[in-house]
Amino acid sequence: MIKIIGSLLIISGTTILGFILSENLKKRVKELRELERTIYQLQNEILYTHTPIPEALKIISKKGIKPISEILLKVSEELMSNNYDSIYDAFFYVFKHMKDKINLKDEDITEVLDFTRSLGESDINGQVKMFSLTLINLKKRIDEAEVAMKKNVKMYRYLGFSFGAMIVILLI
Repeated sequence: MIKIIGSLLIISGTTILGFILSENLKKRVKELRELERTIYQLQNEILYTHTPIPEALKIISKKGIKPISEILLKVSEELMSNNYDSIYDAFFYVFKHMKDKINLKDEDITEVLDFTRSLGESDINGQVKMFSLTLINLKKRIDEAEVAMKKNVKMYRYLGFSFGAMIVILLI
């Protein structure tokens, strides 16, 4: 009886782990799409309504989905309180402290940080080009993440169950 209960616990535990790993892939795609939407909104706020960047980030954070909205709100607060000299430094600080709450890869974060280096540093034409370049690169990342998600979601789920079954077989 104890062997059966132990076996069920092992199999269910590894299966749940597989589902958790597959959900992280889905969350990454969702967060990348939210970043893309956020950059479009930021582009509109800056280029067309000429809203200062800290205020634009605060406005956009109210319309967003967590955890991206939390990042934008914290960056806005840091910039409004003059804790950092540049937008890049504020984003770097916030990403560093919220790394455990987001499912983005380091390359995704680097893409956003590269964008923030030039944000507010050039004229309107330069800003338009930077927004376009960032959105193109982000779209590529979304496409790659979707391919990886479709390819690996089922694998993680099945692998979790299979790994648990293998452990049970080895223990019995």
